Amino acid sequence: MKALILFLIVIIINTQSVLTASNISKNNTAIFTPLGIKDGWYQATVKYSNYATATNATYTLKVKVQYNSVVEIDFGNGGSVHSGYNNEGYIYSGGYLSTEQDSEGNTISASATVSTSDRNGVKYFKILIE
Repeated sequence: MKALILFLIVIIINTQSVLTASNISKNNTAIFTPLGIKDGWYQATVKYSNYATATNATYTLKVKVQYNSVVEIDFGNGGSVHSGYNNEGYIYSGGYLSTEQDSEGNTISASATVSTSDRNGVKYFKILIE
């Protein structure tokens, strides 16, 4: 009898895991996982702010995601900002993605904020991947 109860518990747990995975795969892009977002390049809405120059703008840019963090923003003109060592003298910080779920528990978007700072001030990039 104990073996039967244990067997049923294992089946119920596995069924719930499958249901959770199928909810996530309902997204059109199927980029979301139970732990966040898959590694790769994504098109994102990026809101740029530079308070030192009073500049605010919104762009559609490519962003690189690794380990649930935005690690690079490609400006599409040969320029980019990225985590790690750079020759430009800026410090890259932030980028950790937070996910948003709908009322059924499906992940529908991921967002992050990246900042870069250098001798000219701090620039902010608010990123939304849908």
